[in-house]
Amino acid sequence: MQSCSVEKKLAMEFLQTRDSISLYLIRPEFVFKTNLKSWQIEDFEQMTVSELDSALFTNSLFLKEIDDTLLLNRFFGSFSSTLLRLNLQPYEQENLHGFLSSEKTSYQVALVQLELEEDVYPYRAEEVFYDSVLFYEDFLLNTVNINSWFDISKLNEPTASNNLLYTSHYVMDQIEGRFVNNLFTREVKYKYNLFPMKTENVYALALVLGKAYAGYVFDYLMNEYIFRNFSPGKKPQVFFHFDAETGKVYPAGEERFTFLKE
Repeated sequence: MQSCSVEKKLAMEFLQTRDSISLYLIRPEFVFKTNLKSWQIEDFEQMTVSELDSALFTNSLFLKEIDDTLLLNRFFGSFSSTLLRLNLQPYEQENLHGFLSSEKTSYQVALVQLELEEDVYPYRAEEVFYDSVLFYEDFLLNTVNINSWFDISKLNEPTASNNLLYTSHYVMDQIEGRFVNNLFTREVKYKYNLFPMKTENVYALALVLGKAYAGYVFDYLMNEYIFRNFSPGKKPQVFFHFDAETGKVYPAGEERFTFLKE
């Protein structure tokens, strides 16, 4: 409890000085696109790797429709504006001179890789009737994952350690339904409505993730401050999240970057 109190105190110190931080945002040159549905390609086992990659891309439902520039613009527009609302100063390539001339504490935030993965999610709706009889209906729901790798480094500090950070979120078909039991015939049917995802849902997810990952970056910087200023010889036991809506600091749980070993 005492350790947690120290961490929160340091988090509050960081919040008081966060407007002294500038960030240089680096975009990836392109978006990696991977279709995992190789089983849908006829005779895929006889293809070369390049032939299979081409066939998978051509037969994808969403990947071939996604424009890299539009997707990145959606993400970085939301990302940058959210960082500003968190009282951090973001810069991109067109404002490099402003970043270099800034006297604030400087960090480089690079989205080193962004990957779209198209796949299916096996979903089963099931319910027990007549005390012991299991009725079920199986579906393959289309899904697109957005996988992101970040590198955040503090500039002009030789002792600063870099961390490769990872996170992933997805969008998928939506299904709503229920089992209906005919009391006269004892027939059970699953009645449902399927709401197929669209390409625009992927762009919409990029917009949402831009906002969410700006929060992840803020939390990373806050926790780095806690780590650097913690009691000598000890390490913080909790990774904290700052809730901009309430102004409160609390454990982040799973809503954060995953640290990867380079």
